[in-house]
Amino acid sequence: MTICFDSINVNSIHAGSGIFVGVNAQNYWKTQSKENYALGTVVGHYNIIHHNVNVIYDDDVVDAPFINTSSSSGSSNHSSTPS
Repeated sequence: MTICFDSINVNSIHAGSGIFVGVNAQNYWKTQSKENYALGTVVGHYNIIHHNVNVIYDDDVVDAPFINTSSSSGSSNHSSTPS
């Protein structure tokens, strides 16, 4: 079976997304992420936001500890993203 696309159009890419074209393999593909939104999403027509102040208080010592569990030796590799 053959599937042909004239084009592939991507409007946005977000964490954990991927575009794979051709002969390929994504073995053990994993993703972890953390996001903080101060304002969120504004939905509707004619919305106006005046004089807003957005504050995120995130007092984590380690911000989103990412753990690699695919190590072949059985031990975990730890890495982190600073706050």
